[in-house]
Amino acid sequence: MFAPPGRRVVDSVTVLLPVPPSVNALYRHGGGKGPHRSDVYRAWIDGAGWRLQAQRPGRVPGPYVLLLAVPRSSRMDLDNSVKAVSDLLQRHGVVDNDRNAVRALLEWHAEHDEVAVTVRGLSDGAALEPIAPVRPPLEAVA
Repeated sequence: MFAPPGRRVVDSVTVLLPVPPSVNALYRHGGGKGPHRSDVYRAWIDGAGWRLQAQRPGRVPGPYVLLLAVPRSSRMDLDNSVKAVSDLLQRHGVVDNDRNAVRALLEWHAEHDEVAVTVRGLSDGAALEPIAPVRPPLEAVA
């Protein structure tokens, strides 16, 4: 993991990032090595990492909510943006672990050509209201 030393702890971080490759283009197979990062993904990681560092974000420790606003002009499926962005946030120490995401909210925007990323920390013991219907009663699906 690449995390600059001394990143300050904050409650919330908002950054702008280049649109990531679709999740379908992140990895390639072949060469007897198994899955490996595609050239497109490696280039995005490098460019997006520099863009992230230039904004000098803090670190949101523990559980968090991830909000992504993706430019409609990207023409990607909205949910294909989450994996690369989450991995980048972890790689650069903005979040401790992308498994700490409790909820991800996704939407389109038309203001500019970058992904607006917000990470909002959850205070200790905070619980989010479930988004219904989370679990239909078993008799409803039988």
